[in-house]
Amino acid sequence: MQYSSLTLRQPTSSTETPPAAVVLGAYLRALRLLRGLTMNEVAAAIHCSTSRMSRLETGHLRRSADALELMEHYGLVDPQCREAVDRLLQERQRHVLYDSAPGWLDRLHACQRRADSTVIHTACSLPEIVRIPEYSVDPLAQHLRAHLSARIPPRAALSTVSGQDVTLLLDEMVLHRPVCQPSVMADQFAHLQKLTKSALGPRILLVPLWASVAPPAGLLYRMTVHGHELIAEEWGTFVLYYTGKEAAALWQDRIQAALAAAEPAQHTAMCLGRARLEMEAVERRQSQVGQMSGESRLFLEPGGEAAL
Repeated sequence: MQYSSLTLRQPTSSTETPPAAVVLGAYLRALRLLRGLTMNEVAAAIHCSTSRMSRLETGHLRRSADALELMEHYGLVDPQCREAVDRLLQERQRHVLYDSAPGWLDRLHACQRRADSTVIHTACSLPEIVRIPEYSVDPLAQHLRAHLSARIPPRAALSTVSGQDVTLLLDEMVLHRPVCQPSVMADQFAHLQKLTKSALGPRILLVPLWASVAPPAGLLYRMTVHGHELIAEEWGTFVLYYTGKEAAALWQDRIQAALAAAEPAQHTAMCLGRARLEMEAVERRQSQVGQMSGESRLFLEPGGEAAL
């Protein structure tokens, strides 16, 4: 079954907009909402029009002075974050943006929260929005992110009644690459299966190995943010953003091929169910081995007497 109908809606504005303006516009909007301020209130406070405020937040940010003025108004005076935003805007003519500067995770969260529609492709760890609490990501990534204090929270976890704007493409390797204890993986697969069966939740589709369209080792996102198409690679300590036909072509084509090869939701749910049963069987075998290794054994001491 072909899933070309599951591609994102067409952007309403040019896909050639550089990622710095799109990402930082979403970031400034998230900071405003975090303070509980309306666009009209901020426009009046900094003596500009509401239409100009709207342009700054929707991918038309060009000057560092505008971004820094708004950040100061929102109480974000951290010199490292301000320097990072200034430096990122100096890359505004490029269609590939490397962001590892202070606040990078906030900026990613801002894009994820603002996206009108999202496709996520993974072959390794699962995105945070579908994880159960017990699911643990790579220990190295946890260590590297331990010092981060995100101001902008991630998007809320998806449920059986939320997330219709999200399509999660699971490379089949996810089912054969347990990153947690078997019991946790079994519960995680059960959760994904429950989401898959819901008509009101996210679309979760399995991409078979034969398709050979695996994403990078990190998480790959395709988002529509304020009408702009944005590709993002999330790694442990940085994000790569792409816009424009040439810069984003590789990952756009990869995601489109994965969508076209994806199994129907019903078959995906069956595969998740089988993976859950396999993890439960592994957990039982490990438990039996643990019980056997803990049993007392008799052995003969020198002299021939039995001892425990």
